[in-house]
Amino acid sequence: MPFCFDCSSLQSISEESDYFSALGISSEFDVDPDLLEEKFQHIASELHPDFYLNSNPQEKRLSERASTLLNQAYDSLKDPFKRADYLMSLKCKNVKWNDRVIPPTFLQEMFTLQEELDEMLENQDQQGLLKMREVLENRFQDLESGLLPSFRMLDSVEEPETVLEKLQMDLNAERYLRRLLDRIKIEETT
Repeated sequence: MPFCFDCSSLQSISEESDYFSALGISSEFDVDPDLLEEKFQHIASELHPDFYLNSNPQEKRLSERASTLLNQAYDSLKDPFKRADYLMSLKCKNVKWNDRVIPPTFLQEMFTLQEELDEMLENQDQQGLLKMREVLENRFQDLESGLLPSFRMLDSVEEPETVLEKLQMDLNAERYLRRLLDRIKIEETT
């Protein structure tokens, strides 16, 4: 953790510092969002660079680095997909994953949805866009709800490769869904 509450001082940040330890929580997928928010606010209230304006240059830099790490940690861990991606990077440091592999049926479905979306955008079909957004958000929720069971399984199997591959495919699929949803949201704001 970048701040010691016992001695009320900044702590040096090692290159091995991870987002979970920066927030003082265990390195697992199942994170209580309220606890995460509470930890973030508590630590941020001590680390903010504004509190170190009159400190020596070393403490100022340390505060800036610690605050940056804390913000990155919070941003990554509050989003289930970013948290899953980050946790995968910790668990599989020496494994190179193909960030494009997704199930063929999913890929075909995404191409079809992409074509439908292009047509709806061209025709300014607001009703169709609302329906597609609902379909995509449901798919997004299905993917998200599958993350926790997969991570639990990952910790309990002897041969984790199959579970890791499924997690990687789910994270890749999420990126496709997010791009389509983002296109709809951009259209809604214009």
